[in-house]
Order: sequence, then C-alpha cells, then structure tokens
Amino acid sequence: MARTRPTAGSAPDEGTTSTDWIPARRRRLPWVHSTIRVTRELWRNWSGELCSRPRRLYCDDAGGAWRSPRTLEELQAIVRDARAEGVSVRVFGSSHSWAALVPNDDGYIVDNRMINSERGRFKVVLEEPRRPGGKARATVPPGLLSSELERWLWRRGYSLPASAFEDCFTVAGMVATATHGAGIDIGTLSDMVVGMTFVDGRGEVRRWSRETCSADELAAIQCGLGCTGLIFDITLEVEPRYEVLHTAKELPYADYFADTDEARRNLRRLHEEHTSVEIFWWPFALDKAPRLWRPRINPNFFVLLTRRVIPQGTRPRGAVRRFLHLKILDIVVFAWGGLTYKLFARFPALAPLIVWCSCLTNLWVRARAGEYRMPQFDANHFVNATGVEFIPSVACEWAVPFYRHHPTSSADGYERVRTAFALLHDLVVEAFERHSLRDPRACPILTAVEMRTLRASGALLSPEYQPEALRDEVHYAAPELVTAANHPAWLEFAQRANIAMTTSRALGDQVRCHQAKPCHAWPHPAFPETGTSGYLRAQYRAAGTWERFLRVRHELDPDGVFLNRYVRAWFELDR
Repeated sequence: MARTRPTAGSAPDEGTTSTDWIPARRRRLPWVHSTIRVTRELWRNWSGELCSRPRRLYCDDAGGAWRSPRTLEELQAIVRDARAEGVSVRVFGSSHSWAALVPNDDGYIVDNRMINSERGRFKVVLEEPRRPGGKARATVPPGLLSSELERWLWRRGYSLPASAFEDCFTVAGMVATATHGAGIDIGTLSDMVVGMTFVDGRGEVRRWSRETCSADELAAIQCGLGCTGLIFDITLEVEPRYEVLHTAKELPYADYFADTDEARRNLRRLHEEHTSVEIFWWPFALDKAPRLWRPRINPNFFVLLTRRVIPQGTRPRGAVRRFLHLKILDIVVFAWGGLTYKLFARFPALAPLIVWCSCLTNLWVRARAGEYRMPQFDANHFVNATGVEFIPSVACEWAVPFYRHHPTSSADGYERVRTAFALLHDLVVEAFERHSLRDPRACPILTAVEMRTLRASGALLSPEYQPEALRDEVHYAAPELVTAANHPAWLEFAQRANIAMTTSRALGDQVRCHQAKPCHAWPHPAFPETGTSGYLRAQYRAAGTWERFLRVRHELDPDGVFLNRYVRAWFELDR
C-alpha cells in the first residue's frame, strides 16, 4: 500500500497523516458480498421490494451509457446536467434500505461504490490524534463497505465501535440513515462523523468539518438521507483497536422478559455487565418427540454479548472455525432459507412447511454458540453478509428512549427495554394462537424479532436524537421485526405493531421509526390524514430538530436537486 507522510515541519497539533490504497473489489458471490441488483435500465433494492427506471443510471454494472462516477469533477457534472434538465439525483450503495430513498424514475440514480477511487483502488487517509487524549480520524470514500473499512482500521491499529450487524453496507449509506450496531455506550455511525467533502445542489464542492462548520451544519450532514449533497469522502473519529470476549448463547425468554421483578433485574444486569447486547428471538421451534413435525412458540431467545474485559486463557476463534462459521455454515443455511422464502412468496399456502423450515434456525444457533476472544470488527458482524444476501427480507424498527440510571422499578428505566421487546413478542404469539397454521397470518414473522441498545445521538434526523445535555442520561432500545419479503401477512401485522409501539403509554411519547425502514406511509390513529409520517414530523418538531435540518438542507440545495418524490413528501415540499 502506498503511503505519504507530512514533512518534519508540520504543526504538532495537526497530527500525522498517512494515505493508503485499498483494492476496489468486484462484489460477487460466493465469498464477496453480492450487493448490487441492477440491469441496463433498472435499479432495485436487494430484497426486490423497490425498483426504479431512471432517466440515467450511473453504474458500471448496469452496462449502459453512464458509468459509476469516481472524481469530484464527475459528481459536479452530474449535478450540472440534472439542473439543466430540471431533474433530481439520488444515490445508492449496497441497496439495503427498505424506505423509498433511492427510486427516482423522473431523474438520475447514481452508484456511490466507486467514488474517490483511482485505477481500481480506494483512497483512505488516517490522521493520528492531534493532541494527547484526542481521537484519530479516518477519511474514507462513501462506497467503502464497513467490512473493508474495519479490516483496514484494524491493520492500522484502530477500531470502529459503531457498525451494523451485517458488514456489506457502504459507509455513506450507514451515515445517511443513522445506522447503528449495539452497545449501551456506543452511538450511531453518524455520531462518529466529524467531516465530509461533498458536492452541493449548485454543483459546488464543500468541505465541512467540526472545526469549519456550525454545529447544526455538522449535525445535518451526519444523517442527511442523501438530501444534502453527493458525498466524495467522509471523516470519522475512530478508537485504538481492541479485542472483546464474544459470547453467543440461548437464554430462557421468561427469565428476562416476564413481568416479574427477577426478570427485570436479570435484563438490567445483562446490559450493564456487557459492552454490547444483541437479542434475537426466532419465533418457532419444533415440538419434542414424538411430534417433531409440530411447530411451537420458541421458549428461548439467542443473545450475542461482548465484553472488553477478557478472562485469561480465553481461546480465540481460530481461522478454521471462522471459515466454517462464516463461509460454510452461514451460506448453506441462508441459501436454504432464501429458497424457502422464495417458495413461500409464490405459494403462501405452504406456510406450515415454511414455519417448519424456520424451526431449523435453532440448529444453526446451537452450531454458532460459544465464547471466543476476537477483534472488535469481527464481533460486530456475527454472520457472513454474503449469506444474508440470499435472504430477501423486509423489516421495521423503532427507537425507544429509556433512562438507564433510573431504578429497576422505574417505569421509564429498563422497564421500557423489557416492555418494548415483550410487546412485539406477544403480538407474534397472539397471531400464532389466533390463526390456523395453514393461514399465513399465523406466522407473520419468519425471521426474527430483534433488539439492540445504544447511546443517544446528536444527528438532527437520527431516530435516537437527544440534545447534548441529555445524551449521557437517555439511552435507546431498538426493537425490530424481520420477515420474508413479499409476505402476504406482513403489512397488516407490521402496521399493527407500529401503532402499538408509537401509542403505548408504557414506552413514552418519543418513540420514532428508523429512517431506512418503511414506516412513513403507514396509518396512525393520531394523524388520520398524514399517517406515521405526520407523527414522525411532530416528533422531530417537538425535539427542535426539524426546522434546523430543513434550513441547512435548503442552504445546500435550494432547488431540490437531491429530492425524489418520497423525500419531498417526507419534507412536505411542493415540486
């Protein structure tokens, strides 16, 4: 890797910088993530839920006339052409968003995965801490995958604490939607952003950083939904690298989520004793012999735990075990799951068979269980995202605030974490018990009910936003539903769950939906005309961030070059 360093006369508070080059790999199966779903004229997201035929599709893999942009000059040319034609520009990365952020039939769609690359290599820059006690900064291209970023950082002696469960998302995609991983003291990836180079709606190049722009300007571009400009590079604060003790195991659901004082204490202890906690509940399990064919509600949940304190003698997850887990077991299981999901989408009457197949997930869980020492970047991603690519799924997620340091008995403390997950769990159980197994409504969630906890965010449109004075006090639970794409019972069930989550008095009055999940168009009883989008706008207005974001967005893009129909409706802007 080529590296450049500053001269000896550099100011000491500017830090030492070095430049590396990472190969821009083609992303193809079986070992590298297949994150692209385009043809000559058509873009679609990975699950097939969204598609678009734009005027121009800037993507090498599309095989058309417009190639993926690489330079600032090419990004400026795209904006100038769009302004001349009076059309809008939207950007895609790994195409894993379920919200309609990308579709843009009336304008351009741009592939971000080769931006800031030269001769098939990505330029990445590492700046060592500027002063004692400071944090290092990494400046990376927008289309770099989180897996590529985290491996490079590890080699250079650093870690990225915040990351998604999957490792196939582009950095810009995660930043634009305030994507997060797990960790009660770890925020979203957006909160790690301290600078950005981008082309605004007038075609001008801007370089904003924490030192050169206002607090609102930085907080707006930290989660911009692709509405503030075409990103050329992103600067993130990173930490010195560290290993963790990673534990994967099953636990009894009732011991942590039952309505008892003991369960409340157990749930609190689980979170307070670990750096991160990720909870997965696969709803169905096979009955015991002699009726192995009969599915039942799964009495256990699966949990992924990490700790920075590693007991002496803890064995690492070796290369062979990692290969078997990530390259063999995951891909085989997810490929099988993908086939059953496709079968279910075409023949919903086969619901009993699909439910039975989903019970086999518990075998995969047991095969992956264990306790190992591993690098932080490895612990961030429990599964191989290549395997995940086989599973066409759809999901929705909510951000539920709670006061971490309040007593266990407090209604707004960890009780909200317990209640949020139990609410979704009970809805799944109710559907299973109400309907015949031959009815798809009996199994609306074929994948998992999940939950993570994290720190509050400072990004203006982050679902986890809190003002700076409250960020040490308020934390968030992020419960999520994931099921098969094109599930005939999904929409009705998800809308019911959304109303339950956003109207529950036990969860407070600040529950918000994830920006990359499809909640905006759903109905809401308190907003009969505008639905959930109206509810969410009211949330951000009450938080004091809505108008602040729109002011920055209008400054950067007064003519709406970066607004498609979905975003215009979200911001209530006339065309």
